[in-house]
Amino acid sequence: MASTQLLEPPYYVVIFTSLMHAHSKEYGETSSEIYGLAQGQPGFLGFDSVRDAGGQGVTISYWRTLDDVTNFRKIATHRQAQQRGRDAFYERYEVRVAKVEKEYAWRRKEDGRGEYLKP
Repeated sequence: MASTQLLEPPYYVVIFTSLMHAHSKEYGETSSEIYGLAQGQPGFLGFDSVRDAGGQGVTISYWRTLDDVTNFRKIATHRQAQQRGRDAFYERYEVRVAKVEKEYAWRRKEDGRGEYLKP
């Protein structure tokens, strides 16, 4: 799981939830390829991703603008990876796009007390 730092809103998130049909070496390679592609795109801010032993996963990617989200979606390499996912990796998936208008976090400090953080 990669973890992003707090970001300055507003920004956009793409929430990709999925259930794996089959996990393979090709899936890991495809996932790494798409992450590398995203890192080089204008407006990409980071991502978080988790998957449980049963194959249920959530990946959240962070983007500065809605146009950045749309432009990444149109890249041929990304579209080919989507098709590979439908053909070989996923039982199902859902995609949600949302605008983040507020963000904060809470962390436990070394002294055991908590503190709220803002970007």
